[in-house]
Amino acid sequence: MQDGTDEGDVVALAGWRPGHASCFRIGRTPGTPVPVRPECCLVHDEIYKKLFSFPRLVQDLLRGFVAGPRSKAIDLKTLEKLPAEYVSDDLSTRRGDAVWRVRLSGEPWLYLLVLLEFQARDEPRMALRILTYTSLLYEELVRNGEVAAHEALPPVLPVVLYNGESAWRAASEVGDLIAPVGPSLAPYQPTQRYCVVDERHLGEDDLPSGNVMTAVVRLEQSRSPADLKRVLENLASWLRGPDDGELRRAFVDWVRLLADRLVPPGSPVPRVATLEELRMSLEERVAEWPKQWMREGMEKGIEHGLGQGIEQQRALLRRQAALRFGEETAARLAGLLARVSGAARLAEAGEWIVRCGTGADLLARVVALAAGSAPTRGDE
Repeated sequence: MQDGTDEGDVVALAGWRPGHASCFRIGRTPGTPVPVRPECCLVHDEIYKKLFSFPRLVQDLLRGFVAGPRSKAIDLKTLEKLPAEYVSDDLSTRRGDAVWRVRLSGEPWLYLLVLLEFQARDEPRMALRILTYTSLLYEELVRNGEVAAHEALPPVLPVVLYNGESAWRAASEVGDLIAPVGPSLAPYQPTQRYCVVDERHLGEDDLPSGNVMTAVVRLEQSRSPADLKRVLENLASWLRGPDDGELRRAFVDWVRLLADRLVPPGSPVPRVATLEELRMSLEERVAEWPKQWMREGMEKGIEHGLGQGIEQQRALLRRQAALRFGEETAARLAGLLARVSGAARLAEAGEWIVRCGTGADLLARVVALAAGSAPTRGDE
């Protein structure tokens, strides 16, 4: 979703009565153009829509990441996916992402509106957009007779899932978007707050173990195939149940797309069926890349002169370490490699990148290598 509102980006957990198929009218101002989104965003949208069609992921989102209702207040066993169809003002029909219902313990149905936000920056008026969707949802419930005239409207818990690079800074309360007024007018102003899950900026302390939503966050934060491999190991452990097969396959499809953007050109990740096969495939390719890069370094050294080749070799080793152990280890390694002279010693550092099991082990090995490194004639 870029700067416009796209109805197809709404996932709602909503109330529904048996025998009442819901049809929610989500309007757009007539004549307003539909925003055009990059192909990569559209693919990502579809992946999220698929993932959040699984009860397990929605349960874990509520259980571990939503600050509003506590787990004791929600009966997660009652979480149920419902039909949803959105009809625009021009009567064109489009299917929404998903509609769910979940019961508060001893309370009416809880309506949870989840807006999936995939733009690179936050939306300053998101609170207004959430208020609009909530109002339209209420109107449609009343129009369809799902809420009787004498019944109170069900409560709503809006949640925004945000995966942009910059931190989310938009106001979370719609009242903060309204100009300040005196106490006589204040009671007449709308108020509503939403919960935001800022996926790229959550710390490890915010990620509960065994929670599948944690895997989603870690995948969004991944910067190397090594990061992806660790998430695959978690998912293989967390999604062992007989009912988790489809969700496992959905994650396989997503991780393959992420891996294709992180691996070197000419090293596509093959199509596989299971999390374990994908993990092994990534492991094999991470082991092969050093040989490829060392050959590239030697070729560039011959082409540009040995001195430039040494610098190219250092750059390739840093890249290799980032793919294997992440950016933090790679940044520390770059400083150490500057003290390692000679193509032979740099080649040895490349071997340690392949052999070492952890970034700490690699750095310790290269520290020792740098300490014993001294330029010899012909090295530089």
